[in-house]
Amino acid sequence: MNDFHILHVDDERDIREYVGFYLKRKGFSFYEAENAHIAIEKIDKVNPHLILLDVRLPDKDGFELCKEIREKTNIPILFLSGKDTAIDRILGLNVGGDDYICKPFHMDELIARIMVQVRRHKERNKMNKTHERLVSPSIELNKKTFECIVNGDNITLTMREFELLYLFMSHPFQVFSAEQLIELLWGLDTDIDTKAVLMHIGNVRKKLQDCSRNPRYIITIRGIGYKFNEHVQKL
Repeated sequence: MNDFHILHVDDERDIREYVGFYLKRKGFSFYEAENAHIAIEKIDKVNPHLILLDVRLPDKDGFELCKEIREKTNIPILFLSGKDTAIDRILGLNVGGDDYICKPFHMDELIARIMVQVRRHKERNKMNKTHERLVSPSIELNKKTFECIVNGDNITLTMREFELLYLFMSHPFQVFSAEQLIELLWGLDTDIDTKAVLMHIGNVRKKLQDCSRNPRYIITIRGIGYKFNEHVQKL
């Protein structure tokens, strides 16, 4: 798995060495940064496939760094943080994080979460080979470039948001419950709950400029679930 690059951003050297030891043994290419400034430089230099991000950094809050990273790339970001309240976890997901693990954590759990991203990385590579696009009257998703164009404007989605919108557009007018979305996008072994799903749907709606009170694209079917409400061409 040397072709899968992981960047660990944490100001605690012992934790970086601990995580790096295990990830290198698993065959990952491991890079580290002790602060936000070095992290941005490493992202540009090594183009990581996954970022492990602490919240407490000496030069910038990890949540703010996540927002900055999201302006550059939609690669998965997994928070490793000592801030373990529900508000912190929700905030981490809301600013663009794909997963959130509280310190102290067990390496087996971290490896399992990372392997989910490895599988998705391989699936994305397969999708890239298909050159498949999903096109509705208003939205175009490009699986090769992971671009989202809404009414002619290119918008930036996180990988999770892209996967969520792609699932909806792949099955237009089909209703998905929150539980089905969790199973399809996160898997059965996740601790993600329905509140996190609602938050991701809200983020997608916001980026699509889809009014939450009277949405046009992702419709809420009260008591049942959600559906994409436009016809879609698969190209």
